[in-house]
Amino acid sequence: MATTTTPHNPVDEALQETELGSFIAKNKTSVIGFVALIILGVFAWGGYSMYKGSKNDELSSVVFEFKNKNLENLTKKTMTGADYTAAYLEMAKSMSGFVGLTPLALASSDVLTSQGDLENSLKVLATVKDQSQSYIKYFVYSRMAVNHEDLNQVDNAIADLEVIVKANIKVMESKTYLDLGRLYLKKGDKEKAKTNFQYVIDNMSQAEFVKLAKLYIAQMES
Repeated sequence: MATTTTPHNPVDEALQETELGSFIAKNKTSVIGFVALIILGVFAWGGYSMYKGSKNDELSSVVFEFKNKNLENLTKKTMTGADYTAAYLEMAKSMSGFVGLTPLALASSDVLTSQGDLENSLKVLATVKDQSQSYIKYFVYSRMAVNHEDLNQVDNAIADLEVIVKANIKVMESKTYLDLGRLYLKKGDKEKAKTNFQYVIDNMSQAEFVKLAKLYIAQMES
């Protein structure tokens, strides 16, 4: 009986050599949620009490109540993604520009994404994409890039990451440029792919990402 051999791929082999590399190999387009939880901890669910006596207090209370009532149902799949998103968008109509909506948007997006409901995840993220705070912008647009790439909307994924670059956001900068290189390569734009990989090599200090960038360039030139 004929057997099928797996093509030699030095990039994937290199990824498996270390714990970080293995993680990247399994989650090439995923958002580093642990970092997000640390930075966004100041917006914890119970933190809405900080805004007592203000309009923000009222909005925070609405978000808090919505989360307690609906997010667990979405997580347990006793509420469909479509129904949850419709209810979320209705609630979010009065939340324009409200930073306290961000943790719920990110958590909702993560659950929807884990359930394969990428379109609704993007709808939820769109409600907080105009936040000016750089860390928030990173966590929103990096998630949008993941969703768009998984939907095979490569141009949109590139546009998401370019927003992060243009905003000069330094969170996971090596990964942003490496992902841009991958996406441009997937699109067939080898010149821009190489530019982004070379940026990682010339400007980033994380050895794992530099090694990957060099491997991608080597594959392009082979």
